[in-house]
Amino acid sequence: MTGNRPGVSRWLLAALAGAVVAVVPAACGGTRAHQSGGATPGVTGPLGSWTPPQAEPLSPIADYRDAVRVAVADHLRVWIEADLVKRWEEGPAWFRAAVSRVAALADRPGVAGIKIADELGYNDGMNSVSEISRFLSAAAGALRAAAPHKLILVDMVVPQLGCLPGHQIPGSPAVACAAREQAAYPQIALPEVDRYLRMHAIDVLDLSTYLLPAGTYKSWGTTTDAAQTAAWREVDRRGWAGLVQLQARKALAHPGPFAGTPAQAAADLRIYVDIPLASGAHAVDIWTWHQDYAGQIYSLMNPGMRPNALWDQLVRARDADDVLFTHFSPHSVESGVRADLARIATVFTDIFLPAGTG
Repeated sequence: MTGNRPGVSRWLLAALAGAVVAVVPAACGGTRAHQSGGATPGVTGPLGSWTPPQAEPLSPIADYRDAVRVAVADHLRVWIEADLVKRWEEGPAWFRAAVSRVAALADRPGVAGIKIADELGYNDGMNSVSEISRFLSAAAGALRAAAPHKLILVDMVVPQLGCLPGHQIPGSPAVACAAREQAAYPQIALPEVDRYLRMHAIDVLDLSTYLLPAGTYKSWGTTTDAAQTAAWREVDRRGWAGLVQLQARKALAHPGPFAGTPAQAAADLRIYVDIPLASGAHAVDIWTWHQDYAGQIYSLMNPGMRPNALWDQLVRARDADDVLFTHFSPHSVESGVRADLARIATVFTDIFLPAGTG
């Protein structure tokens, strides 16, 4: 959604925080204050009848703590993943509870950092530069106090990067593409991302260059490879590598058995792994090990943890010493936490592991 975010002013949440703390345990959160296309939760009549969103408890911590321990024993670096945007929107008490949970999981050797937002500013209700800036400042301050020495990571989609930056001839479809994305997502336009990175609130940026379908680039007289190269050249030109550690990101998981050919798998790895790494990315985040999405299980291997052409390409990347991340939850496994993590460690160097913050 690109319109204004419905919601209740933060001063009102702050005013209610004391009362909320009194009735909500420290390990509780709440429903999200923003729902795309819907009314504000709790608003049932005139302003005077507003009630706070109903609290939701955080998931029990034990399974996540055990998964961290197993992953570290398998020599995987762990990144604790939490949607702090959601908890920040819910108000100070719920934000503090989420930060405390994240810090508790991050407080051990082998945990490298904390991911605080998924696709920040892209259809998540954060529709203004000031709101994103305030969130980043609040999250950085809270986490650097609660979990010192842990890196802070944000993942972002930057749509203008898919519009052939550096090759935008006046009147071309690439120019129209850039203008369209600027209008649709002004809060994550290239100059605004410059601004967020210059805040030094985050240490690592997981970056999607928002590439368009191959047929679109073909109609423009170019290729997806060339578009990805152009995107990362623009990232270099803007000096982002001097402000944060850069990582690429791409969803390559599939429902059921992998349906592509070996050539298609090789092409995907070239576009989404090889080109970013050759262009300054430190690592590549590949979604996902095993996850229910839209009613289907998406994974990188075939059912039963059987290899496929995509997995073979990931093995090749690991053999070349590429730094690869994936996402793992102890509540969504193929065989079991220990067996799944052991297999993940044969290809991936790092995992994102949820904090159970909802």
